[in-house]
This record gives sequence, C-alpha cells and structure tokens, in this order.
Amino acid sequence: MSERTRTRISKSIACRRCHGRKVKCSGGVPCTNCRQANKSGECIYPRKSRLVKVSEQYIEDLVSENQRLRRSSSRPLNEEGTALEKAPVLAEAPWFVNADALHTPILVAEASDSAFATRFRQAMSSAQHGHLPRVNFPSDEQLLALSDTPCPWPTPARARLLVRAAVNGLGRCYHIVRRSSILQEVESAMHNRSQIGLVMKSKLWVAFAVGEMYTTRTSTSERTFPGLHYFCKATNVTRMVSERPSVDMVETQLLLSIYSLFLNRRHAAYSLAGSAVRLGVIMGLHLNIPEYQLSDSGEREHRNRIWWTAYTLERMWAAKLGYPAAVRDDEIEVNLPSNPEHVDDSSASDFADCAYFIARIGLARLSTRIIHSIYRQKADAPSLSRRVQDSFGELRRWLKELPVSLQIETKGEGELDPRVRSLHLLFNQLVIIATRPILLHVLRTHLEASGQTPSIEPNIPASATALAETCIRCARHSSRLLVDSWTNGTFMIFDYFYTQYLFSSATILGLSTLLDSKEHQSDEEQFEVAAGFLQQLRDSGNYAAAEFYQHLEAATALMETTKVRLGVREGTAPEIHQNSLTTSGLNPSAFEGGSSMVTDFMTGGTALSEPLLQELLDQPLTDLEFIDSSMYLDDQQGFYWPSATL
Repeated sequence: MSERTRTRISKSIACRRCHGRKVKCSGGVPCTNCRQANKSGECIYPRKSRLVKVSEQYIEDLVSENQRLRRSSSRPLNEEGTALEKAPVLAEAPWFVNADALHTPILVAEASDSAFATRFRQAMSSAQHGHLPRVNFPSDEQLLALSDTPCPWPTPARARLLVRAAVNGLGRCYHIVRRSSILQEVESAMHNRSQIGLVMKSKLWVAFAVGEMYTTRTSTSERTFPGLHYFCKATNVTRMVSERPSVDMVETQLLLSIYSLFLNRRHAAYSLAGSAVRLGVIMGLHLNIPEYQLSDSGEREHRNRIWWTAYTLERMWAAKLGYPAAVRDDEIEVNLPSNPEHVDDSSASDFADCAYFIARIGLARLSTRIIHSIYRQKADAPSLSRRVQDSFGELRRWLKELPVSLQIETKGEGELDPRVRSLHLLFNQLVIIATRPILLHVLRTHLEASGQTPSIEPNIPASATALAETCIRCARHSSRLLVDSWTNGTFMIFDYFYTQYLFSSATILGLSTLLDSKEHQSDEEQFEVAAGFLQQLRDSGNYAAAEFYQHLEAATALMETTKVRLGVREGTAPEIHQNSLTTSGLNPSAFEGGSSMVTDFMTGGTALSEPLLQELLDQPLTDLEFIDSSMYLDDQQGFYWPSATL
C-alpha cells in the first residue's frame, strides 16, 4: 500500500474498579473514587490497544529478512562450529581473518593480490583452502628492540654515498626531497651533528636506510635487512606526533612509508603515507599558496610536488591493500606539478620533467576509483557491468592523453627509461585488478563444465572472454617488462613494487595455463620464470618475495592436479575461447595466438585498444550482465580462515 502509516488508539475512560462498579471515573492515578475508598492499589487502567497500519512493502521486507536468517542458520559449520560463508567471485561480506586471539581480526581486502591468490586456489579444489598467513616481515618487537641499541653514524664518505643512492633510487619515480637541499643537509650534519634538529636527524637516518637498501645486492641469515638499524633509529627519533608539522616532517614520513613497504610491513606503510597526507592537509599543501606569501618558485613547486607524492603513495598503498584513501579528490585544489622557471643553477636538478609525475598522479587517482567501483558492495551501487565499463573508459582516456615520450611503442623495451617501465607496469596492474574477477569466473565456469558427467561445453559469453583475455595479455606484458629489467640489471633485489608486479602477473599466467589457450606453453614458461625469480628474491632476503612465493608454491601443486583433471595438452585448441567468440558474431581472430596484434612489445594499452574489446565496451550492457550474476556463485566451497598473522 502507498498509504502512509496511521495509528488509531482506543482510549479507556475508567479504571477497572470504577468500570466494574459502573460509576464515573475522574481519571488520574489514583482516581478520586479509589483514593476516597482507600483502594489506591486497585486503581489500574487497562492497557491501550494500538492498531497500526503498515505498508505492504514493509511486510514483504520482513518476510525476506526472515527467510534470509533461516537460510543462514542452516549453513554447514566449519571445524570451529561457526557457519561457513559461500565463496563467490567477490565476497558479499567483508573478509576478516583472526590474526591473534587477543586482537581485532584483520581485514583482507578482495582487491589485494594475496586475496586473489587464495581465491584462485579455492577455485581449483573443492577442499577447504584458507588464506595463507603473512609472517614475512620484522615484528614490532624486533624493531623496538633494535631501536634501543646503539647505531653509529656512518662515516662522511658512507653517508654521502647512501644519501645519493637514496635520492637517485627514489628520484626516478617520486619527488620526495630536493636533491640540492638534502645534500647540503648531510654536509652540515657531518660538520656539526649536534646542531641539526630531531626531524632532520630522522630524515637523514631513514635516507641512510633507503640508500643501503638500494646499494645492497643480497642479504644472509647472519645479517638483518639492509638499512634496518638506520630505519629503527629514524622511527625512534620521531615517536611524538608534532603539533606544528613541517615539510621536512612530511618528507620523513614518506621515506619511512616507502622503507616500511620494502620490509613488507604494508599496513605500516599505508598508515605512514596516510599520516603524511594528513600532515599536508594541516599545512595546507593541498591548496595553492599565494605568491606574495611564498615568492620562491622552487619552494612553491616543491610544496606542490611533495603533496602529490604523498597523494600518489597513499593511493597506491591503498590500492595494493584494497583500503580506502585518506582524502577525497574534490577537497584538493593545488595545481598539478609544473616545470618551474627562474630557479638557480644549483636547484636545476631538483625538478625532473613534470609530465611523468602528472601521468602517475592520474593512475593513482584511477586506482582509487577502480578499487572503490569494482570491489565495493553497496546496495545502491550501479551494476558491476556498468562499473567495469566506466573503469575501462577512464583507463582508455588516460592512455589517449599520455605524452609520446612516455609511450612504450616509441622505443624497444630494452631501451626503456625505468620511469616509463614503472608507469606501464602500474597501468597493467590496474587493468589486472579490474578484470581478474572476470577471469576467475571464466575459470570456474570452465572447471564446472568439465566436471559434469559427461562434460559439457562451457557457456561463456564473448564479453567474459574478451575481458579475461585482456587480463592475461596485460600479465604477459608485465612479465616481459620485468624479465627485461632483470636481465639488464635494473631490477632491484629488495624493491617491493617490481616484486609485487611479478607475483601478480605470475598468478594470472598460472591461471591462464588451465584455460588451454594457444599460448599455453608460453604462459607456462613465463610462470616458471617468474616463480624462479621470486625464489631467488626470497633467498636474497626480500620479505615480500618470501610471502608471495609461498602463495605460488601452494598454487602450483593444485595447478598440476587440475591440469590432469582437465586433460590440458600442449597445442590443444582453445575451445572455450573460439566457441564463445564465434557465437557472439564478433571476430575471434583478434585473440588467436598468431594474430599480428600480438607483438613482442604489446602493452596493456594495446590490449585495451583491441577491436573486440572496444566493440564490447561500446555495446549495450545486456551482453555484460553475466558479470553481475557471476559475483555470487552458490556452489562454491565455504571459507575457512585459520588463526594467522597478516
């Protein structure tokens, strides 16, 4: 009923005693008659009867909720006696793991690489597979103990080397410190260390830590992670949250955040980057400062760039973890980086060309939108199919606006500037994040069809195949870029970013080998190479590689069993691809292994420009409705999350 709720109350005009005696009641408690007869205790009024009209929709909602609760109460139980949840492509409820009985459970975001690796293992087997614990990082207790032990200041020659290594290593992709300023600061510290402030000491300590990480090629069991003692000293100096933050403090927080990520302390890195953003807000770095208040164009540009670096890092860490960002885009009014004019010769090297930083800011902004759009579980959200289309539209616009100097097609991959390689690896990662739930749905559909007796043809729309193939192609391209970096010596042993991209692409390539495509053998070889690299990185002391390799080891055994079950053979035609493309009336040759469009230098951008995918994204949403139904699959095994440390 559309009529609003109305209430009708039948009022009692007499207490029970007066009503029984059939006399007029004055009302009140007690009434006059009961008070005069000394019967105050018997002056009781009957309870009012309220008749309430409610809408029909309200009743239907109550019935639906009752049915949902009945279903949930009948779910199977795990070993701990709690109800098991279904395992969809994307979980309907937040995913928590009990890290410690004495602490609050830790949120595992569906968008993270480790979460997808767990989903991949669950898809391959009906047995229960829990999320692998993340234990490969220095504990809080280790760092606190190390921070209290003496740490000698490096010799002048060593200090200069470490600071230059830190500036060169980070400066390729991020603007955190001004080269000229920090080199002057380290010289001042060498001459009179007692005169420098606590924040400056902390900044130099963490710069030493980053520099040692970049200049170290291996780590053994006898040694701690390179630079760890310096890092602990830096955190020990800045334990108090300042009431009057400074640019130096923002720089220090960002350096601490990056080094924390190298330690695989991802939650700490996310917190520190968010703290840097909030310090920037307190200082007004997210707004343009008037020229009359700061006439130095170099300092104004440094303020702008340090803000955007904090923004970029915080967004990137949030994307890696699948967590929300610290500040909304509509609250930021500061100009994008520019190439400052009228700077003196000593400061000319402080500001690299702004085009790269602007492009990276664009990807950082898109990372937040994609994570929020694809993986959010709000009742009022648009359909997932609409969100996928919108995300791809934004990625294609970013590519269209990318300067020629930052495009891969203009040069061979072996000649790539490290910044260009890093930029395209991040782009590929965003495409992978946006499409891998669809790829996982394709795999599950394929496995379900093959498990029937007799086996049936998997019913997978062309739209699913196109999106899944785009995911695989971006993983292939990332793998080639990383192998090239490894062979030419630019892959840093303790770098977190390349290690993560290596794991992310390897997981996708491993999944691809189960789909029996024409590039099956190539994907399997790239998977083995990536796994070998991760093993070497783990043995060299890379914390993140130790965690990621554990996931690949767990998946490899299941992959071999699944291949035997599916009868995957080298050179077998990819029927799942051919049939789904042909029935849609679209061109299947676009995804054949021998297509001229598959070149050695194919980028994620090329994958998004494929005619089939463009046609897919331009057609009505009806062909993408499979995505929405794929989010909640009723026949998947339940979750089982053992106690673990994340």
